[in-house]
Amino acid sequence: MLRELKKVVEESGKDAQEFQQTANFIIANQFASAYKHGQRKHYLLIESYQDYFSILFDALGMKLYVNENERLAGVLPVQREAFVRLKTDETLFLLVLRQIYEEKIENFEVDNGFVATNTHTILDRYVQLVKREIPSETRFKDILALFSRHGVLIRGKVYEEDSKNMMINITPVVRLIVTEAYLRQLESFNGTDPEDDLDTENDLENASESTQD
Repeated sequence: MLRELKKVVEESGKDAQEFQQTANFIIANQFASAYKHGQRKHYLLIESYQDYFSILFDALGMKLYVNENERLAGVLPVQREAFVRLKTDETLFLLVLRQIYEEKIENFEVDNGFVATNTHTILDRYVQLVKREIPSETRFKDILALFSRHGVLIRGKVYEEDSKNMMINITPVVRLIVTEAYLRQLESFNGTDPEDDLDTENDLENASESTQD
């Protein structure tokens, strides 16, 4: 890979450190969006040098994903062994986020592939769809932080009139890691033992030990 790095550096006139920083960012965060603060430079570099990054990530067992319309780039694992096995509540929240995302898309409530919602709406939908009590505030914050690290959502400001309600933007990443099959599982989920009803494996790249059972 050093040969490929040297070649792309010579062709681009850029510093090797730029390519290394972008690769490290994607490995740590899985996705980069041109619309998210601090990530634009990483997206633009990947968009411009897709061949190099495709070869690089392929050598690491990852598949490069680039959507130039949604200005989103990242990686998905190739081997199932690289998949994170999420806890049940994490999987259920992913399903909820995907459903909210699709509803907003159908209603044309979308901005550059992002849809806006808030934590109250997410929690209300969770109770409505999966017939479970909401998690503790600490646990919910941990779940949001996990999804934020993997680019599924962007946490925004807290509402002035309600300090417990936060603005949330759901990103197009949710479509990549939550398939139609998962949505069907959510529709059939009836609140019984989720270990029997839900396959909690998905395409979140194995970058966080804390998400494993």
